[in-house]
Parts: sequence; C-alpha cells; structure tokens
Amino acid sequence: MPSFETGVRLLKNILIKKRSYSAFFADETDALHKAFPAKATVHAGPFGIPMLWNSARNFLEKKSFEPRQTDGIAYVHIPFCESRCLFCMFYQNPYASEAADAYTNTLIKEFELWNQRAAQNSAPIKALYFGGGTPTALEPHNIKKILDAVRTNLPLAEDCEITFEGRLHGLTDEKLSACVEGGVNRLSIGVQTFNADIRKEMQRLDSPEYIIRRLEKISAIDNLAVVIDLLFGFPGQKGKVWTDDLKIASELPIDGVDCYQLNVFEKSPLNTRIKSGLFDPAATLAEAADMYAESVEHFSSHPNWHRLTNTHWARTPLERNLYNRLAKGPSDCLPFGCGAGGKLFGYSWMQERKLAKWSEMVEKGLKPVFVMMKPQEHWHLMRTLASSVESGPFNLKEIGDNFSVDIEKPLRPVMDQWVKAGLLDKSGDLFSPTVAGQFWHVTMAQLATEALTMAISKEDTFKADPITQSVYSPNQAEAWVNYRRLTAAASLGRTPNSNGFRSP
Repeated sequence: MPSFETGVRLLKNILIKKRSYSAFFADETDALHKAFPAKATVHAGPFGIPMLWNSARNFLEKKSFEPRQTDGIAYVHIPFCESRCLFCMFYQNPYASEAADAYTNTLIKEFELWNQRAAQNSAPIKALYFGGGTPTALEPHNIKKILDAVRTNLPLAEDCEITFEGRLHGLTDEKLSACVEGGVNRLSIGVQTFNADIRKEMQRLDSPEYIIRRLEKISAIDNLAVVIDLLFGFPGQKGKVWTDDLKIASELPIDGVDCYQLNVFEKSPLNTRIKSGLFDPAATLAEAADMYAESVEHFSSHPNWHRLTNTHWARTPLERNLYNRLAKGPSDCLPFGCGAGGKLFGYSWMQERKLAKWSEMVEKGLKPVFVMMKPQEHWHLMRTLASSVESGPFNLKEIGDNFSVDIEKPLRPVMDQWVKAGLLDKSGDLFSPTVAGQFWHVTMAQLATEALTMAISKEDTFKADPITQSVYSPNQAEAWVNYRRLTAAASLGRTPNSNGFRSP
C-alpha cells in the first residue's frame, strides 16, 4: 500500500492537470478494487484560505461574542499517551503524572475563557468527545476535575452524548467510576485487532484474552455504550486473521464497532519499518477493499447488528454515534486542549500543538489558535454535500432545494458515470452506494465537492447565500433505514413519497 500522502499527491495532480469532469470519473472495469488510483483524504470537505497566528486570534476573539444559531458539538483533546503505537500519527507527549496535573488545571482555565460568551453558551452542546492521545491515561482525580468543569462551563444538552476515548491498558475500575459518575455515557476503545502477533508488532500492550475479558466486564455497566475500533490492512492481517477479528467483535456484548482502513503515513514508525524490511508490507488497496467488503458482509448477515454508517455498526440502542455523525456536517464544534481542532460559523481552526505555547496563551486569557481556515463562499453547501455523499444514500435534489440552488445539473456527469462504474445505484432522485461506493465513500465525497467547486468557478449560477439557508444535516442511520424502505417498496411496486426521505 502506498503511503497516505502519496495518494493525496496523486489525485491532486490528476485534478490539477485535467480540469474537466473526466478527472472525477471512476475506472469502470473494477469499481471495488480500482475505482480511483488512490484514497485521497481522511475527512472530506471544502478547502479554505489560511489565516495565521495574530490575524486568526484577533478574528476569533471577535467571533466568540456571536451566538451560535444551531446545536453544536465540542471536542476536548488529551495530548498524552503511555506508549506510542507504530501506526499512529496522533502521538504528542509521553504521559507523566505531574504534566497531566498541570494540563488539567490549564484545560479548566480554557473552559472558563468563553463561559460567558455567546459562541460557547448560546445553544446546547449535543455531543462532547474526549480524544487524544489517550484520555484514559489520566488519573481518576483529573478525570473527575475535568468532567466537573465541563458540566459547569459548557451548555450540555440533557441527552448529550459524552464520549471518552482510550485503550483498555491501565483503564482501572477507579477510572471507569470517575468517568461514569462524571456523566460519560459512551466509551470508545481502540482495540484495532485481537491478533496477538500483530498487537505485539504494533506495540499494543495487552493480550487478546485480557481485552475480551475486560470488554465483557465493562459492557455490563448500565447506560454506558461500549464501542470498539477495528483497523484492517495491518501487515499479516489478511485472510483468517481479519475474519477472526470480525467474528470475535460481533460476538462480544458491546454496543458498537467501527471498521477503519489502516492509513500508512510517510513519517510513521510503521512505514519506516516496512521500508527497511523489518515488516511485511501493509495490505494493498485492493486487499483492503476485500477486507472492507468482508466486514460489510459479516455484520450485514449477523442478526444482532445493524448499520449506522458506511463503517459503523451498532448492536444496541445505546450506541448513537452522534458526535461522529454531526462532526462530518456543518455543525459548530468547540475545541479545547493542546492540538484540538474545531470549527465555528464555517471557520475551522487548529489549536497550538506545543504544550508550552498552548499553556502560555491560555494563561494570558487567549484562545490558543495556531492556524485558521477561512471558508469558501459556498462552504455550507459544500460541507453538506460532502457529509451527504459520505453518509450513505443521498438526494442531490433535496440538498439543492435546501439551499435554493440546482446542484443536480453540474454534478450529473459525475454521478451518472459513478452509476455506470458500479459505485452508486440510482432510484428516482436517490443515490445509494454499492459496496464499492461504500469503500470509496470519503474519496467520492471529496471529489464531489471539488467537482461542484469547479462548476461554480466556471459559471456563477449560485446566487443565494448558503450560509443563511436552512441547515440540512442528514442523519446517516435514518438514511440507511430509508434506503431499505425504498428498496422494499420498490420490490412491491410502490414508490415512497420523496418527503419520506427528508432528514429532520
């Protein structure tokens, strides 16, 4: 498998050199394995114009007094890990108790910076996510302090989904109690694989047997959704190893499973070891596609599991996957912590990644912005389009109607070709991804936004200001349900009313 960055450069070069619709077309010979030359993006969405340092900070300072118009989400970053996994590019700092204590105190001060400002307190927070790093590395007393501060300073909705991310290594009963007592109702555990050999190679610290026993115990906690991540594409994972990972996960009493493709980044320790011959190569793109298709077949045929998104499966109603669904769309996301990312009124930003600089700015009473992206003119439309294509079944007419623009016509050549290539099925106005389209969903979402951007730049037919239009936030789980309704109705010779597919 080429590195992630290689794929990005490859597709970008194709788009730059070939400014026509054919640049977005897929290979028609084998949609699953080679629809596009590479996967080009982790998260799809429109690009923006960079704003750096003081200009970004001064702008955000003014915007912080403006009220949010819709429900939002929040992200809290914990930049510590007890060890580094070879494949990870999110590692920042080794865990140390004194550093974690100091970080906790400064983080609470950051919560307090905007607690009287409209951007933070004017509308409910529907989902709150603690990511990292490894949030579960924190000691119980710091977990308690942070969660107490969150409830004091953020306008959490009554049914707010509060997710704590981490690993089972070092996740004691005391830490679990601090999480649950502090309001955490969703635990996201990075299992990645149950294979002992691969876990050892990737520097994962616990045995498969311990992981299984611990997940069984934690899953018994009332009102706590337990979700695990599985990665496919590791060296040595193909065939029976991946089949076993799926079987073990589907038989556990957990609430949800995410199946992600491994991204091999150029500067990752994993890539270094592969290039030096210490490890076998990771799965090729075609091999990863087969592994993804196997995950879809496995969970689709399992009576206890139902689909929420292209990659996410739920076993019980406790698993809502709310943060991840809202984060893909135009929802505001308030970031907190060193290295956190968020967005507000279409402007996205990253916070200072160096602990000392982040702490210095918070102590001065400043939001620790490092770089901000000013949105494109039609950012809301583009964000909505990307999240809709990435989510599952989507309706271009419905999206366009919500923004009072016609996006069907400029996108028709691309969508028709994707149908012909086998990435999409079309029934009426509804496009639904095939298994191949589900595998390539993020790349397709990015290409769709770039195709529409190209069309806009050639012909300014979009007169309405999309920022002022009504919000269209597709519910991915409901989209899949509606798609099943559509196909069932079609088999009986009925056509559901198009209004039945409008998300709330």
